[in-house]
Amino acid sequence: MGKALAAFLAFGMPVLSACSSGGGGGSVTAPAPALTQTSTQTQTQTPPTSGIAVNLQAANTMVTYQAAAATALGASNGAGNVTMSAAGQSATITLTTDASGNLSGVAIPAGNINVSVSGAGGTLPSLASPPTLDFYYQLQDVFTSTNARDRTIGYTLSQLAAGQGLTSSAYGLWASAGNGMPSQSGALAFGSLTPATSVPTTGSATFNGFTTGMGGATNGSTAFVLKGTAQIIANFASQTVTTNLTSIGTDNISNNSTVLSLIPNLTGTSTISGNAYTGPISGGGLTGTINGNFYGSAAQETTGVWQASGGGNAWIGSFGAK
Repeated sequence: MGKALAAFLAFGMPVLSACSSGGGGGSVTAPAPALTQTSTQTQTQTPPTSGIAVNLQAANTMVTYQAAAATALGASNGAGNVTMSAAGQSATITLTTDASGNLSGVAIPAGNINVSVSGAGGTLPSLASPPTLDFYYQLQDVFTSTNARDRTIGYTLSQLAAGQGLTSSAYGLWASAGNGMPSQSGALAFGSLTPATSVPTTGSATFNGFTTGMGGATNGSTAFVLKGTAQIIANFASQTVTTNLTSIGTDNISNNSTVLSLIPNLTGTSTISGNAYTGPISGGGLTGTINGNFYGSAAQETTGVWQASGGGNAWIGSFGAK
């Protein structure tokens, strides 16, 4: 195991990181069940479980979700070379559950991530816990790795919304570096999409939650993680969505300095199409785009991704609200 995994175990975060030699994905693998000999019989220890209940799917299943995604190349030197994709435009994430319905595997092809998840380091907090928004230690491990022979990866998944947890959707971040490849990072959002015919066509709804992301100077001088609040106001009658990303604070991964006003509030109006919406966002000297979707049987939740740049800085993020 590499130092990224050590950071995960040390800080007890519901974020997984790993190192691997060669071109394959990093892995966090539960040890093989050990045989314990007693005076009367041989017993098999139960493999540890992550304890992270996955409410998006049944136990003992592997499900691939279409994801909205924002990806940045050279991310350790700032979030330049950003590409955006809406759900259904090739980005995916695959989750595997064990017999107890807990998370046992995560695959994010965009980051060449394919890891197993166990409770070998202790049972992990819920995906709706506040620490899922804090990617600082994992991003620091990935982007400051100096072993060119190994590939270091990290990711976080969250179902945290304001005062409650998401049950039909999730959002998160990932990063990878090393092994002869440029550092890269991404934000993604996914879940059980609302059928297009079940999205309301009258009334309105206000969704409250959070955003998390990363970015920094495009000249390669700094890299930051970010988190803030997200409010999504859907006017189903006019088929528009108003986005408000506010109170965004950042941490410099090089020196752990916190800057509360580095990113201005970002707002914008998007157009709803089926169960999706997309449109511009802007604030201060930043301009960008947001891609979101509605989740649940009747659009009870919304998650998505965004990107914004300007003034020599570029940022990507994901959000979830209910």
